[in-house]
Amino acid sequence: MMKPMYEIRAWREQGWWLARVVAACRGADLTPLNATTHARTLTTIEQAARDLVATILDVDEAAFEIDVEYVLPREIETLVCEAIGARTWLDAANDLWQEHSTVAMHALTSEGFSQEEAAQLLGVGD
Repeated sequence: MMKPMYEIRAWREQGWWLARVVAACRGADLTPLNATTHARTLTTIEQAARDLVATILDVDEAAFEIDVEYVLPREIETLVCEAIGARTWLDAANDLWQEHSTVAMHALTSEGFSQEEAAQLLGVGD
């Protein structure tokens, strides 16, 4: 059986992080909707939201899931999305590099090239 999911919207206001329960999946207890909590830091707001839902429902935190959406000013949100997109491309490129360099290294050493020669040919030698 799937755990109930609560959607949380979090934003920063006057030096605090605020979080509001904005939606619940079908079949979930709707009692926590529109409840709000706060925390001083981004690293603690998700736990504060989880504590809020658990306290209102009087259940263990493991009894439900939360999905936090962080609301940022539009200009900053665009920059963050671009940075995340670039990081995704970088991770994909690193994965591709690892796959291809491993195959190339194996092929080179199988043909009698030393590890040092293979590394230099792949552009990773000193």
